[in-house]
Amino acid sequence: MRFAIRFALASVLLLGSFTSSAESETGTGTLVLDLKPFRSEVALKPKIESQLKTGGIEWGLRDGQMVVTLLNKRFVDFDVNYMTRYGSTQTLQLPAGTYRLTTVGFEPHTGFSVEKVLAKGAYVNPDVLSFTVEAGKTTTMTMEPLIVDEERTLFATFFTPTLFTTVAVEGSADTTAAPAEPVALNVRDERSISWPDYKGPLKFVAK
Repeated sequence: MRFAIRFALASVLLLGSFTSSAESETGTGTLVLDLKPFRSEVALKPKIESQLKTGGIEWGLRDGQMVVTLLNKRFVDFDVNYMTRYGSTQTLQLPAGTYRLTTVGFEPHTGFSVEKVLAKGAYVNPDVLSFTVEAGKTTTMTMEPLIVDEERTLFATFFTPTLFTTVAVEGSADTTAAPAEPVALNVRDERSISWPDYKGPLKFVAK
């Protein structure tokens, strides 16, 4: 019974997979999210690989802020209304301006309550990337999902792709519009904020 509870809690929290506004500019531009097929540096069993191929990322964009979440979106207080599958693209028309991207990540852990699993595994990478949408131009955000390691809990093994991301603006001479190196959106490091310590607006709190 304890095994079932722990595994269920870890599974429900993991997806099958800012308050700042855009600077005011004139006109609209195009944002293309190009999510590449996932790749793996870890040997995967055919059944697991087949399951992963059906996955993707959930994200939302509002008021100059883009949020990508690997945590079940019921725990995220943001309009996460897009699901882009691996190997597909999503195109949006947006007001010209500068946007910032925040990631809500999750590392699988076991526990006897949702609160404990969230406290151990959920975290926020605020403003991990910024990008510009220029009037009349296309901004392409390319995400390369790569499984670099497996994550083991006491009872199960999880495979979560790291989202290596670059941004390019069509015909732009501004080299600052794209990172020099791909940004790993969901890597947990010293800049990440653990779920208990995060006091920002993205944490859903039942009232």
